[in-house]
Amino acid sequence: MDSWAIDELARPLAVAFATVVVIVAVLVEELHLPRTSRCPIPSLFRDLTRKRHMNRILRGGRDYCVSYLRMDVGPFMHLASVMHDTHLLVDTRHVSVEEQLEIFLHIVGHNTKNRTMRIEFLRSGETISMYFNNFLRAVCALRNDYVQPPNGTCHPEIETNPNWDRKGLTQNVLAIVNLDLRFTYVLAGWEGSANDFTVLRDALSQPQPKGKYYFVDAGYTTMNGFIAPYRGVRYHLKEHNGRVQVNHKELFNLRHSMLRSRVERAFAILKNRFKILTSHPFFPYKTQVLLVITCCIIHNYIAGIDPNDQILHDRNMQEEHLVLSQSRSQREQREENRQWVELRDTIAIEMWRQYSSPT
Repeated sequence: MDSWAIDELARPLAVAFATVVVIVAVLVEELHLPRTSRCPIPSLFRDLTRKRHMNRILRGGRDYCVSYLRMDVGPFMHLASVMHDTHLLVDTRHVSVEEQLEIFLHIVGHNTKNRTMRIEFLRSGETISMYFNNFLRAVCALRNDYVQPPNGTCHPEIETNPNWDRKGLTQNVLAIVNLDLRFTYVLAGWEGSANDFTVLRDALSQPQPKGKYYFVDAGYTTMNGFIAPYRGVRYHLKEHNGRVQVNHKELFNLRHSMLRSRVERAFAILKNRFKILTSHPFFPYKTQVLLVITCCIIHNYIAGIDPNDQILHDRNMQEEHLVLSQSRSQREQREENRQWVELRDTIAIEMWRQYSSPT
C-alpha cells in the first residue's frame, strides 16, 4: 500500500483518538473536582438547549414572540432591564432575569402547568415554582409605578370630544379603567361570596379623587358619586344601531353605554392576554390575588410602552365588566339619590339640547 494511502487512513484514526483523549481528559478532570463543582456533559447540553429556545422565541418574529410571551420583543427586553435596574431581580448562576421573565409570562399567558414547564424549560419543578413566585413579588413591587389613580386633570379624549365634554365636568368609569384602557385602581383579595357592598366599602375606605363621579351598571341605582343609566330606556349599543335618539334619556343611555364598552374591552384584553385569568386556578388563594394585580400591572406596562401591541388593538373581544353598589340608611340614601338623579337629568338635557340644536 502506498504511503499516501496509509496517511489517508491514519488521519481519521488520529482524529478519533484525539477526540477520545479529550473526552477522557474531561472525565478525569470531572472526577477530581468536588461534587458540588462538577458540570456533567448533559448539563452543558441543557444549557445550550435553553439558549437556543430563548433565541428562537426572541428572534422568531413579532407574531411568534407575542404568541408565546404575550408581548413583543421590545417590551419584553425593556421589562427585563427594569427588573435589572431596580434590583428587584438578579441573574443567578444558572437562570437569567430574561429566562425568569419568560417562565412567568408563559405560565400566565397560557395557563401552563408546572409539569409542562419542566419539559419546556428543562428545569425542575422546584426551580420553575421558585422563579415564578420571585417574579410575582417583583412585579407587585412596581404597582405604584404602573397602576395609578386618576389625577385632577381631564382626559384629552373627554376634553376634546363634544360627545363627552359638558361645561367643564369630568368623568371617570368606576370600573377602574380609563379611556386609555389602563387600570387606575385594582382591588383584589375578596372572595366571591362577599357581597357587593362589602367590596365597595373596602374600596371607598381608601382616599378618593375629588370632583369625580362614576358611571355604574344598570343593575345599580343612581346615588352619591355614582350615576346609572335610565331604567326602561334603550341602553346597549346594538339596541341603538340604526335608530335615532328621540329624547334626552335615550341619548344619555347611548353615551353611557359607549363609555361602558371601554371597560368591557379592557377586561377582554386582560383575559385574552393572560389565559390564566379565565381558567380554573391551580395556585394557592394568596397567589391568585397577586396574579390579578400582577397581570393588571403588566397590562398597563404594555399599554404604555407599546402603542402598537397586537392584543391591545384586537377589537373583536367582548367581556363583562365590574360594577359597584352602595347601601346607606333609607332616608339618607333617598335624599342623596334624588340629588344625583337631578344631576343626571341636567347632563342628559344639556346633551340633548346641544345635540338637537342646529349647527
